[in-house]
Amino acid sequence: MRSEKLQILVVDDSEIVRGAIRTLLQENGQFAVHDSGDADGAVRKAREIKPRVILLDMSIPGASGMELAPRFRKECPESTVILMSAQDMMVLEKLTQLAGLRWCIAKSELSSELLPLLEKIAAS
Repeated sequence: MRSEKLQILVVDDSEIVRGAIRTLLQENGQFAVHDSGDADGAVRKAREIKPRVILLDMSIPGASGMELAPRFRKECPESTVILMSAQDMMVLEKLTQLAGLRWCIAKSELSSELLPLLEKIAAS
């Protein structure tokens, strides 16, 4: 039996995308979902909730995902950062490597791939 829900921080400039991810994850019942639409808010929220996973868009107001990823790795070492984008998957994978991250997901695959990815991360 799980004692706590997995804390997830969704960082995306689109309220629609944040809402869709929130709905997907909350329907599962295993996740507590928080969100932010800009870089400064995301950093504040991450410090506050210390999420297990940060789902980070490549393009948000105040900084790019590439700029925020190392900041999250330094300030929230307990968090796993997943880079997400509408970019071509080959481009996204290369950007993920350049940012020093292990995980990425294409926005077009969120509905089918996000839950299995989060389960894999939670089990590690």
